[in-house]
Amino acid sequence: MAEKNKSNKEEGEKSNNIKDKNENITEKEEKNQEDNKEKDTIQEESNNPSENASIIDENLQLLLSEEERKKMEKNLDLVVGYLDEIGIVDINVDRKKLIIAVPFDYEDFTFLSHIVLSADWILIKTSIFELERLSEQSLINLFAEILKGNFILNSVVYSLDPENKSIWAQADVPISADFDTFKLNYFSIVFAIDYFMKNISPKLQLNLKSTAEKEDFQNTNSNLYI
Repeated sequence: MAEKNKSNKEEGEKSNNIKDKNENITEKEEKNQEDNKEKDTIQEESNNPSENASIIDENLQLLLSEEERKKMEKNLDLVVGYLDEIGIVDINVDRKKLIIAVPFDYEDFTFLSHIVLSADWILIKTSIFELERLSEQSLINLFAEILKGNFILNSVVYSLDPENKSIWAQADVPISADFDTFKLNYFSIVFAIDYFMKNISPKLQLNLKSTAEKEDFQNTNSNLYI
């Protein structure tokens, strides 16, 4: 009798162990399903960069105080006036995002150019070369040449966007700067493009092309970097 009770007890313990294991497996499966669902959600978000950028822009706008917003709107009008004085009128002004899109023409090319306003800075950024199918060594050579350009040229800064997609020429101008300083920095973009096309591109045998079409400047949904 004692042996029978012992056997029943052991079977009961085995049954409980199997039950516990099954519950653990079920919990793991549910967790894996949740993790996979989260990964799918992240993947879906990454496949919609324009939509994500729009959401980020809206969230950034919510962080602005009314005073900051008014100051930036005033800065926007100031820069529009500067551009008009230079003679640049083919622009698209997005007053909601406080961005000015300008088709930057150079010889036979049109470049993606944006002027982004903050409370204290005028940020001019122009995409001049898209990194497509370059080998690792070609990228190293390109980065070396643009760093040399940063050293050689006055008021010119070459940069790389966070997505590693394009080489940009940029000029950051304090809002306190006068018109002549703004004009000098604005045209430093021309010097950057000219140097890139005449010195860097031929040396590295790069395939140059426009980074934008004029039709692209009818909206400002492109990636912007501040």
